[in-house]
Amino acid sequence: MKMENEVFKEELDKMEIRLSDMEDKLDRLDEKLTQVVDAILGNPLTKQGGFMHDIELLKSKIEDLEKKQLRYESFKNKVSWTVGLVMGAAMLLQYIISIYTNIKK
Repeated sequence: MKMENEVFKEELDKMEIRLSDMEDKLDRLDEKLTQVVDAILGNPLTKQGGFMHDIELLKSKIEDLEKKQLRYESFKNKVSWTVGLVMGAAMLLQYIISIYTNIKK
């Protein structure tokens, strides 16, 4: 009977050791998971860093670039129209001058 009690206590001790090891592993896994979440979302206390923060920065920079591109396109269109109108006016003036010189002859 005494022997069975000792075997039973040994088994309980082994089970407790295995449970403690499992708890330690779960704690380490929880720490690593927290680190991964912090790396992705950033630090929740300081609201800084993280992959999501970088994505938000990239989105804002892309929006700025799109706005600049639209302004550039608008400027390019204005310049094209101005050059076209000036050339048209010059050609019209040249045509009128050539008609005037032909009439004067």
